[in-house]
Amino acid sequence: MALTKQARVPAAGRGFLSLSLVCAMSHAAAAQPKNSKAADAQALFEQGRAALEARDCVRAIPLFRKSQETYPARGTLFNLAQCEVELGRFAGATQHYKELLTQLTPDDPRLPITQQRIAELEPRLPRLVIQLADGAPAPSEVLLDRAAMPQASLGSELPVDPGDHVIVARWADGRQAEARVSVAEGARKDVRLEPPPAAAAPPPDRVSDAPRAPSPPPDASPLPASSARRTLAFVVGGVGVAALGGSFITGGLAIGAMGDLEKECPDPSRCSDEGMSISSRGQTLTTTSTVLGAIGLAGIGAGLVLLLTAPEQRTSIALAPAILPGGGGGALLRSRF
Repeated sequence: MALTKQARVPAAGRGFLSLSLVCAMSHAAAAQPKNSKAADAQALFEQGRAALEARDCVRAIPLFRKSQETYPARGTLFNLAQCEVELGRFAGATQHYKELLTQLTPDDPRLPITQQRIAELEPRLPRLVIQLADGAPAPSEVLLDRAAMPQASLGSELPVDPGDHVIVARWADGRQAEARVSVAEGARKDVRLEPPPAAAAPPPDRVSDAPRAPSPPPDASPLPASSARRTLAFVVGGVGVAALGGSFITGGLAIGAMGDLEKECPDPSRCSDEGMSISSRGQTLTTTSTVLGAIGLAGIGAGLVLLLTAPEQRTSIALAPAILPGGGGGALLRSRF
């Protein structure tokens, strides 16, 4: 992609006057983009140029970068580097100028300007040297301003922007070292990283030679299976007894209702409304008595079966030390049946 603006190329200058030289580096024949990506990149480039002409490189740089990522172009790279210089980002500007230098042909008018810019930036470029302390193990990760550094770059001069920087080194065992430095324009700063001391292992537990007091026996133990079975037998049998008692009661009420029915209806062909009600109630009581009787007999039978088939429970006796209320000592006899 090429830039769509045309202008005359003035002599090399500085500041924003030098930024305007970019407009003259395009070829008019290649002004129109050939595909959608190129069209998108061209639109982003035009927005970046508008921000640059408004002396707003902070807004222009992201637009130039997005345009370059969408569809790389030498004019975009040139404008991006110029804006980075204006903001004091010498490391990024030098990198982009050197990248552009490999793409320019000998007859490109931007070639001498790019070479001049690199020569001007080299002495102004701060450099940072990150080294490990003597005997320090190699870290698993080194970050410079939150960006990962290759291990091979340790000990080498790294071009950085003027200002403050944060270096973080992390080791595999969880240790971490951090250094904050400030590098002036054209200066060199050496940083030595050393991991903090490893945490000392806790001392082993000391075993006492003194005899330990015997532990008191537990006050409670799980209920044996035989006891649970006997309890269930009594519960089931109790339900059966209750149901059988209810059967007797409802049966008695049914007999009483039959007596009242004989008084109200001496002749089955002549029975009053009250007699019909007594007859219905008597049938209900008779049915209820029968059902409760069956439930009662079944519950009592099941309870007896559970009780008779429960395993015998053994008796256990234990002797445990005890302190008497008066302060003396004694023994406590515990038994379980």
